[in-house]
Amino acid sequence: MINTFSFPYPWWFFFFCLISGIGYALAMYLKEKRFSDQSPWFTRILGTLRALSVFLIALLLLSPFIKTIQEDIKRPLIVIASDRSASIEAVESPENLKRYNEEVGNLSKTLANQYEVKTLDFATEVYPQKQDSLLDKSTNISQLFRYIDDNYGDQNLGAVIVGTDGIYNEGSNPLYMSYRSAAPIYTIALGDTTQKKDLYIQNVLYNNIAYLGDKFPVQIDISAFNGEGQTTRVSLEAISGSSTRKIADEVINLDTKHFFTTKTFIIDALNSGVNRYRVHLTTIDGEQNIHNNTKDFFVEILDARQKILVIGNAPHPDLGAIKNIITENKNYEVTLSFISDFKDNPANYNMVIFHNLPSETNGIAPIISQMNKLGIPRIFIIGMQTSIGQLNAIQDVVNIIGNSRNIEEIQADYNPGFTLFTTTDELKNNLKMFPPLKTPFGEYRASNTASVFLYQNIKKIKTNYPLIAFEEKNNVKTAIIAGEGLWRWRLVDYLQHKNYDLVKELVNKTVLLTSVKSDKRKFRVSTSKNLYKDNEPIQFDGQLYNESYELINDPDVKLTIKDENGKEYPFTFSKTLNYYTLNAGLFPQGSYSYTATTQQNGKTLTATGQFNCESLQLELFDLTARHGLLRSMSDQHGGMMVYPSNISELQRILVENKNIKPVMYETRSTIGIIHLKWLFFVILGLLTIEWFVRRYSGNY
Repeated sequence: MINTFSFPYPWWFFFFCLISGIGYALAMYLKEKRFSDQSPWFTRILGTLRALSVFLIALLLLSPFIKTIQEDIKRPLIVIASDRSASIEAVESPENLKRYNEEVGNLSKTLANQYEVKTLDFATEVYPQKQDSLLDKSTNISQLFRYIDDNYGDQNLGAVIVGTDGIYNEGSNPLYMSYRSAAPIYTIALGDTTQKKDLYIQNVLYNNIAYLGDKFPVQIDISAFNGEGQTTRVSLEAISGSSTRKIADEVINLDTKHFFTTKTFIIDALNSGVNRYRVHLTTIDGEQNIHNNTKDFFVEILDARQKILVIGNAPHPDLGAIKNIITENKNYEVTLSFISDFKDNPANYNMVIFHNLPSETNGIAPIISQMNKLGIPRIFIIGMQTSIGQLNAIQDVVNIIGNSRNIEEIQADYNPGFTLFTTTDELKNNLKMFPPLKTPFGEYRASNTASVFLYQNIKKIKTNYPLIAFEEKNNVKTAIIAGEGLWRWRLVDYLQHKNYDLVKELVNKTVLLTSVKSDKRKFRVSTSKNLYKDNEPIQFDGQLYNESYELINDPDVKLTIKDENGKEYPFTFSKTLNYYTLNAGLFPQGSYSYTATTQQNGKTLTATGQFNCESLQLELFDLTARHGLLRSMSDQHGGMMVYPSNISELQRILVENKNIKPVMYETRSTIGIIHLKWLFFVILGLLTIEWFVRRYSGNY
């Protein structure tokens, strides 16, 4: 450590401090008569004490400081990571695994004498602590190196040692991963590269969503190695609890060494909800890995599409644009009609969109009256053909005062206080880039209970006139879009971004908010999704409302999960802010139901639901080790691949690598002398000694 004393002023200011101390002492003691009976050395000592005190105080007034340079030597860091996925346990014998763990442990201890060593385990995730079991059902090698970059990239990383079989089934290819460090990568090749006789389901292609009463196809890709001359049977079954229903089966002849075929079956969507199906292949002689002969998959079957009716006063480009945007969502079925041709019953639809209606020539009061009785939500798109007087009479969201014969061009301003749904920053930022909409001239006033999503911007002047607003009254939802010309927005969106995503977001969220029925339940519990993988924790959210529909979480909430066999798993929700959360952990493949209960004002409130878990089956799908990938990865990053029998040689290899060496770090710091506590006590001590000697001599 090197210390340097520095002044912010010229060095000769030091003499002013010295002169100040000596002058102060001479003025105080040179002609002092009270110590005439004392030895001359007495006053000289007192003067020296006073001179030193004043000198040091004057010196501090110049704000001197000390610069410190500290040098630290940082030993190289060696990271040792071991694969803890299920494929390792499936191939390696317990004796080999024990020997490997001992060799890696000895290597870590030996390297610790010369290097700093960090040990990691990895598979689906990266674990800083050692894992006792090898149960992870997927391997993500690229995530390991992202973790190393994030946590050790700014340190003196000397080398990375990875013990794995090279099988990865999540993340990117390790040969093309983003690895920013220059540290070499050494790999320990585990597993077996021999490709054994195997019959397996290579892929199952299906629609995640189907509709009740429809038919949907399932494509099954089947592969086999070294199974020529044998036969297998592929079967497709529907699983419901403990019962199974066979849908189709077919015999397949394996006629080549490297066999591949594709089979397609048609499934009837008979039951709504998440349906579980299973594809199974009968085993062949000599097959060792039978885990990949079976695959379950899940399809969510919706009870029915939401039927939306779009009625226009006359042909308009908006009508086609709106229909195309909405029909991209498979949950919606859109019917387009003109008011002059409309003979249908509004009761056949879940929502109605009126464009330029009501108009002076076409009133819609009878249709609105029928819709009010049924509680059917509606959206009004105001245009140049809209009759303002009739529109004001059939809705309360926006009241318009003006002359519909005059045209006003308006643009959109986002309302930051709108909370009914979230909006992407990209949409907010691009609203002003869209061309203006056309609307009747007038004064637009939103009702006190309306929620305004967008305001009108007229000739670059922000107004409080609503452009898009929502309201729910008497359990009927109504939305107003105060302008026509959405087709222009869609066109400009495509010209700028080569897609319609922004306008699609605006229209779809407007339709969704208007069409969805309000949930008036005071106690609600739900999972984040209906279908989980068996390596994903099951997350629950809960809300409890009081009589004023304010969120509370005073009472406890109990949850019971029940599997297909009736086994129950009890839980208690955690309280966070004013709502409830629960991480129920991992569950094996299957269908589950849950019941949540709580007490409020002496009443028992209950919420129920279902979720499903599907097995990944990634690790046991293909057990052939990828040693070629490990060798390429090591060569690409300046290391080498070794086998478990040569683990002890890694120490010699690392020592011979001249690029793995200690790094000297230099730390510079500056501190003002006035902050040194010991200097304060020195000055205090000098003044205290002077005072004590004067008092002891009988003078002050």
